[in-house]
Amino acid sequence: MMKRIALIGLMLTAALAAGAQDCTALLLPFFRGNTTLMSTYPPDKLEWYCCYVRAAFYESDTVPAGADLFSITEVKEKNTNAALAADFVVDLNTLSYYAYNFYDFQARYHYGNKTLCFSTPSSAHPYLVLRSLDDMNALAQQMFDNRPASDE
Repeated sequence: MMKRIALIGLMLTAALAAGAQDCTALLLPFFRGNTTLMSTYPPDKLEWYCCYVRAAFYESDTVPAGADLFSITEVKEKNTNAALAADFVVDLNTLSYYAYNFYDFQARYHYGNKTLCFSTPSSAHPYLVLRSLDDMNALAQQMFDNRPASDE
């Protein structure tokens, strides 16, 4: 249990460091590019979705222990069904969990506790790590609970 708490704390620190990610860019695919629809959602709900997307990924120089490895070319864009190129370069500021079929990879596993990894040899780090659904949810909730207070 302590190991899991420490891991979540580490993930929270990494996610907060990734705060520069543009929520609009990350969430637009969820709304199929419809900014009008997006504007109808309550700000807190949008912020939680943004935390969830930010919690999805990190880059690594090694494959995490126990993670299943895939090629980035197996990932497809949802709108076009086109596979990503072998020379795809990861940019966590714009990489949206909702724009690609990442959930389909996670759905292959009966439990939500499987970390997945994608080889991205053209990126600054050779692996894109997709956190497990359990870790994504836990980290997103921590990020949401610890977000800076609004001035409103």
